[in-house]
Amino acid sequence: MRAVLLSALVLAIAVPVGWAAPSPAGTLSIENGRGTVVLTGKGIVIGRLDKGDVKIVDLSPLDQWSPRVNGVPRGKTVWLRGKNVNFYVPGGRYKITVRGDGFAISARGQGAATLTGNPDPTGATGTYAIGDGGPLAIPSVAETVSFGAAAVEGPTTKAVAP
Repeated sequence: MRAVLLSALVLAIAVPVGWAAPSPAGTLSIENGRGTVVLTGKGIVIGRLDKGDVKIVDLSPLDQWSPRVNGVPRGKTVWLRGKNVNFYVPGGRYKITVRGDGFAISARGQGAATLTGNPDPTGATGTYAIGDGGPLAIPSVAETVSFGAAAVEGPTTKAVAP
């Protein structure tokens, strides 16, 4: 009888703890990007932009994390246009929009990115990779990809009005 009660007690404690465990983190990597990326998620993001603009909206402004642009901590919403821009979101929820040429973004956590390439004269738009997957070309038509716990197998194409 004691063994049954002990087993029931352990099960009653273990099941809610398992449900409360954090979701596994995924990764998204973008290299030599040209065009627009809208990244919404939760976790850490590091990026650089050769030329263009970046907008960062901190969707959890009351937490301990604040976005940094060119090494300077910023507020809830940051928008900057220029050359050689570096940005960092150390944690929390965010929405980041990057438009321009020569951008690289590395994200770890959970989220989704809408990618729209702007081909150069040779047709190059840059590459992206999810997790351990191989690099894929950034599409010229808007495409949404997910990474992390809610990741969907393969990209999903989404039409966007011009």
